[in-house]
Amino acid sequence: MRRIFAAALAVLLLTAAAVAEPTAEPSVEPSASPKPAKGYVLVQTATQLGWLPLPEEGEQSVPIKQILPDGTEAENIVHLTPEGVWMEDSTCENHDCVNQGEVTLDNKADRILGNMIICLPNQVMLALYTPEEVLKLMKEEQ
Repeated sequence: MRRIFAAALAVLLLTAAAVAEPTAEPSVEPSASPKPAKGYVLVQTATQLGWLPLPEEGEQSVPIKQILPDGTEAENIVHLTPEGVWMEDSTCENHDCVNQGEVTLDNKADRILGNMIICLPNQVMLALYTPEEVLKLMKEEQ
C-alpha cells in the first residue's frame, strides 16, 4: 500500500483532460501548483493514478476512461461535490460501485468501506482524503 501512495503522491492532480480518451498508458499530468481544496480523491485504475481535488463550489462529473489489460474499454463517471465523491455511473455489469453511495468528509470514518469506493470489474479505486491526511501520507513516505 505504501508504494501505491508513494507513486500517487508524486502526482498532484489528475485532470479531466488527462482522462478524456481511453489509453493503455498512464495519462496523469502533474501540476506544480494544485488548487487548495477541502479534500482530495485518490484515483487508481489499471492504467492511471492521480488526485482529483474536491470543487470549492458546485458539482462536477469526471469521466475516467481506460482500456483494461484484457483490451476491454471501461468508463467510470466520478461525481465530485465540495464535501465528497460518489461513482455516478460505470460500464461494469454489476454497478456495485454506483450502489456504494457517497463518501464525504463527514461520513468516511463510519462507512463499511471507509474512505473508499471500489469498482472491481473496471479496476477503479477512489479514496477520499483531507489535506492533512495527504500531508501525513507524504511525510510517512519520506
